[in-house]
Amino acid sequence: MNADVVGVVIALILVTAALVYATRVELPVRENEKMTQTLRAFAKAIELRFPSHTGLSARVASLSRHVGAEVGLSEWRLRELEKAAWLRDVGLCSIPYELINRRTPSEWSEADRATYDRHPEVSGAMLELVPSLRHLAPIVRCHHANYDGSSGPYFPHGEQLPIESRILKLIADYVWLERRQGQLLAREQLRDGAGTAYDPRLVEAFLGVLTSTRVGDSAESLVNV
Repeated sequence: MNADVVGVVIALILVTAALVYATRVELPVRENEKMTQTLRAFAKAIELRFPSHTGLSARVASLSRHVGAEVGLSEWRLRELEKAAWLRDVGLCSIPYELINRRTPSEWSEADRATYDRHPEVSGAMLELVPSLRHLAPIVRCHHANYDGSSGPYFPHGEQLPIESRILKLIADYVWLERRQGQLLAREQLRDGAGTAYDPRLVEAFLGVLTSTRVGDSAESLVNV
């Protein structure tokens, strides 16, 4: 077993153990806000390992909550959606450091791409080990699945996909596109992907959220988180 594999295995064990401890020992006596703060710390740890991801989880969590509220999710489901947003990429600790930090996606081999694309499944498997977070595993596991079923037979599609997964897919893609190409091109790509990659209803809801006065008034907090 080479050093990279050993490092990945150790990282997975440590992160999973920390999640179990936090949720079974510390969090039962804390309020929901404390839970969110703890999950943010896990997301921050991933971002420290992969600087290109800095700030993404905070923006995904914020925008996802706005879209969830727009389509009528209850307050409880909004909180769970926010937790899933913070934890969706915890499986990135299984990705070799060099793959993301030393090479660009255009330089990846097919094996590299397959390694990266497995991180939602790893994230879901890690959450399965934490009783208080187990219900989030299906959401996280499917958060990169396409709406039209083109991600393969192992994923549900259409309305069978959890709506939280559909929201995270939409928002996470938008945030990456926005960072790389700017808001206008990012919005166009969402429109182009409506019905294939994304739930068309959620695309319209999200575009409405982005242009609403309510969100516009807090644009700085959404852009600079």
